[in-house]
Amino acid sequence: MDSLAALTAINLDDLVSSFGWQNSPRLASALRGIFHTPAQKFARQMLAFDDDVAKRSLSLAARPLFDRYAHTLNIAGAENIPANGPALFLSNHPGMVDTLALFIAIHRADLRILAIERPFLTSLQNTSGQLIFINDDPTRRMSAVKKTAAHLKAGGAALTFPAGKIDPDPAVYPGAIEALSSWSDSASVFVRFAPETKIIPTLVRGVLWDKAVKHPLTRIKKTQYEREKLGAAFQLLMHIQFDQRPLQVTVQFGQPIEAGGMDTPEIHQKVLEQMQVLINHPPT
Repeated sequence: MDSLAALTAINLDDLVSSFGWQNSPRLASALRGIFHTPAQKFARQMLAFDDDVAKRSLSLAARPLFDRYAHTLNIAGAENIPANGPALFLSNHPGMVDTLALFIAIHRADLRILAIERPFLTSLQNTSGQLIFINDDPTRRMSAVKKTAAHLKAGGAALTFPAGKIDPDPAVYPGAIEALSSWSDSASVFVRFAPETKIIPTLVRGVLWDKAVKHPLTRIKKTQYEREKLGAAFQLLMHIQFDQRPLQVTVQFGQPIEAGGMDTPEIHQKVLEQMQVLINHPPT
């Protein structure tokens, strides 16, 4: 199977999962048939992006792909981004184009991203070279921590999502502040290995489109998580099939936290305090 066919199949698997039809072969087969063309189109776009990563950089390759899905990108607090030296960006993760927006906004060629290992990501050969994969295997997780810490110690930049799951988009859903309670205090682990690291709390908002993610059809799902997952699938289909790009995305960077000498609870508390400020004070 060539890379286009393989990535198309992965996209269709993800779509079936969004509908919750993994155990319904007939429904899953019908869904794959109906949406094969947009799934293939999305695969082509992602493979073109991956080729561009090799030719230019993650940040530069992200811009044209981002512009396919969003209308504007507003960056607030860019002066808080260290141009060089060890920097750890801790961001919420509302999904969709949030990572593209972050790649563009951070704009550091040495950026490495901690990401959950998924077939979609591992199929992007050039992009995956800049990812540090984690999964449920404790040995692999420790290996990822060591790789990230070594990268920071060498003066690099890293991006991680402390919730380890999708967060509410503050522009669309309530509960963004409450969701901070699920954030891990992993930043302190990296700082212990690389004490010169500056921690930059980071917030993305505006990546979800109300019209899609709150579509009446999402009500067929029982839980909020299932409705949000299906809504995100609807949004992607509307981007791909109808070239809709209404998003007005904002990335906010908080004040850098120099954590040398702080203990774990103090670091974590300062991160959460800054995230609350970012959530409550969107740029005007």
